[in-house]
Amino acid sequence: MLKTSTPIYYHIILANLNGYTMKFGNYTINNPESFETPEYVIFENILQHNIDTILSMVKTPSRLIPHAKTHKSKEMLNLQIANGITRHKTSTLEEIQILSECNPEELILAYPLASEIKAERYSKIINENKNIKYSAIAGTLYHLEILSKIENLDGVYIDLDTGMHRTGIDVNESDELLQKLFTDSNLSFKGIHGYDGHLVGITDLEEKKEHVKESINIIEQFRNKISNYTSQKDYDIIVGGSWSFQYYLDDTNYKVSPGTWIYWDSNNIRQPDLNFEVAGLILGQVIDEDKIRKTVTVDIGAKSISCDPLTPDRFTIEGKPGAKLISQNEEHGVIELNGENLNVGDYILGAPGHACTVPPKYPHGLKINTEGNVSGKITSDARDRK
Repeated sequence: MLKTSTPIYYHIILANLNGYTMKFGNYTINNPESFETPEYVIFENILQHNIDTILSMVKTPSRLIPHAKTHKSKEMLNLQIANGITRHKTSTLEEIQILSECNPEELILAYPLASEIKAERYSKIINENKNIKYSAIAGTLYHLEILSKIENLDGVYIDLDTGMHRTGIDVNESDELLQKLFTDSNLSFKGIHGYDGHLVGITDLEEKKEHVKESINIIEQFRNKISNYTSQKDYDIIVGGSWSFQYYLDDTNYKVSPGTWIYWDSNNIRQPDLNFEVAGLILGQVIDEDKIRKTVTVDIGAKSISCDPLTPDRFTIEGKPGAKLISQNEEHGVIELNGENLNVGDYILGAPGHACTVPPKYPHGLKINTEGNVSGKITSDARDRK
């Protein structure tokens, strides 16, 4: 239990029978002194809120093919399957292998497969789980060659570059790929995969809508080109991400593929047209202070929270809008207070800047119920990088 002399001025502190109840902005945690920080905490009521929110947006769960890389968890996949969300994207074979235990309808490897040893592993996974449809993406002739060696692959989605220029085929350079797929390949065509990650960070809604229109134009050009090679019409178009999926929903031909919606984060929350809330956060503690420079040091370092955004965007502190992360090492984060009040021993709750990078850092997250108590664990089952 915290000593009464410990200065915690910024929380609302309520006594309870077992210790203290602390309010971090809109979040409640009982007895934070019982946690060994930094600790990954996931709020159950917000998880359900986020699921209810996305289902109200897509109207039918069959239009949603979310990315499992955000949570990497069998429990989270089972929760989504229970809500009718049965098809999922993954980034790694480890995710596919682990999440196969949940028996979803389909798992899509939405990452280019470029080695025979991984093709052999994917074949083994597929042949051990005959009730699941497994598929992959391809953007080059080389990908088709590798994928053709996978036994019992259900089919392939053509990875289309709609403007991000990271992976995928340019629509104007796709003829050779389409010719190979439809006339000289043993692979079944399942559809189009178009991720528009270049829209991440665009908060101006009209600007973002214009970019989505450009992506749609590219997709429709590609559909017209496909019609020159096949009469097949029953294929899926999987588009969008967490910063754009809502703008594809008017066209019922499109299925959408956000990832971070399940946990959300302090970067995504800048989108004014979405009603998701941050469900997964890091409980940390102030471990030192510099009164001259008006900074404090916290135990939320690069090892414990998102490390790919620029330093100030790696996390924000709930209930402390002025506080700003100005430097970070493996175990430390230095916070510029900017008029906020934090003292050595105080607990803080950090909202990650990128939700997807946090689960691999922890073997599990602690579930927090509506009363603020720990109610269980959400295991990061597929946290291994492969």
